[in-house]
Amino acid sequence: MKSRGTLTLIIVLLAALLVLVACAQAPTPAEAPAKEEAPAEEKAPEAAAPVALRLWMHQSPGFNPAMQSLIDAYMAEHPDVTITMETFDYDTYIQTLQTAIPAGTEADILHLFGSWVCSYAEGNSVLEVPAGVISVEEARDVFFAAQVGGFICDDKLYGLPEEFNIEYGAALVNTEIAAEAGLDNITAGWKDWDAFIADAQKLTVKEGDVITRAGFHFTGSDGIATMFHSLILQNGGQYLTEDGYQVNTPEGMRTLELMKSFVDAGLIDPVLFNDDENWVGDSYFEETTAIGLVGPWVIPEYAGDFPEVVEKTAYVPLPVVGDRPVFAAASGWGLTVSPNSKAQEAAWDFLKFAALDPNHAAQWNIESGTLPGLKANASGENADKLVPAFPYFTSFLGLLQYGEYEGAFPDRDLVWYEITYPRVLEFLQGGATAEETLETMEREVNESF
Repeated sequence: MKSRGTLTLIIVLLAALLVLVACAQAPTPAEAPAKEEAPAEEKAPEAAAPVALRLWMHQSPGFNPAMQSLIDAYMAEHPDVTITMETFDYDTYIQTLQTAIPAGTEADILHLFGSWVCSYAEGNSVLEVPAGVISVEEARDVFFAAQVGGFICDDKLYGLPEEFNIEYGAALVNTEIAAEAGLDNITAGWKDWDAFIADAQKLTVKEGDVITRAGFHFTGSDGIATMFHSLILQNGGQYLTEDGYQVNTPEGMRTLELMKSFVDAGLIDPVLFNDDENWVGDSYFEETTAIGLVGPWVIPEYAGDFPEVVEKTAYVPLPVVGDRPVFAAASGWGLTVSPNSKAQEAAWDFLKFAALDPNHAAQWNIESGTLPGLKANASGENADKLVPAFPYFTSFLGLLQYGEYEGAFPDRDLVWYEITYPRVLEFLQGGATAEETLETMEREVNESF
């Protein structure tokens, strides 16, 4: 028994020893080497989503190509943006705005006359300019006061002007007609209105009692309205006051008396020369007017048909009443953004590109034949580019600083074209007294407020 137990013990010990040896010799399982991850492919930047904008403006042989040039330049820098310009003749444009805006079908960007903007802003039909584009204070610094004035409503900015709309301060003069009348130095201007009348009389042609060439044509609607309000300012008056529209004043009376003196001196017959007959632009370029009161926008409008007249045309500053050549000016054409636009950020970016960049703004002025709305472009390098293209601008560039915004009327065109123009024209034609004219105008304008 004893020997069998010992043997069993030896066998057990040998088995245990074999297990220990086997464990010692067995390799420890190694961890599988980590797989090297393939380098992740670099993701290409996501292409910007395409943006389509529409821009509306009225048809103009100067404005439309100039705007298209800006659009093309912007799209070249922003290939993800497409801007389509749609144009309408002037009257159709007004009607289209009136019907499309209430329906919310207007374009993203609207080219509007500055003096209309506040009426659109009151109806929430144009957007306030974001502060990130430009603030009201900055806009007052960079734009001429008369031009930005129409885009500021209740101290908020609703668009960016592109040009300086000026209808007073200087007049078209046919230098060839003047030279034939012995007035070789007419471009030097006149020291006062008496000297002006004397020269204009020499340029007037009559057949019997009928004027066939006006010495001075100022009886278009823009001419009458801007001259009337500008001369009130030069006489030291203010036609817009806290009490409303005030023209039945000594300053208003002196203004009408001066305007009537041109008719009494035989420079023009307001029955034969007005908006309906011999409009100033047509009459001047057809050479039935020697000196015409109309803004410089008229040159590019007529240059294609009357290049020979343009070559002998100069703008000459008019005499001044008082000590400063202050004048009333409408805010010119500019850019606004619709609240119905689905791409407002892109729309505002185009406005910055077109109207705030001095070089792009100057490009617009040169191609459209307009004066600059930006102060920076009235002098310096960009002005040096503008003047060779339009030498007659020289007479205006020094005047722009004296422009005063014509004022925020509820309906500016009503005041200018349906009240001021017909009432003053009637007076000049002898159909009403000065007292009746001033009293009627003041009442009718105040009734429109």
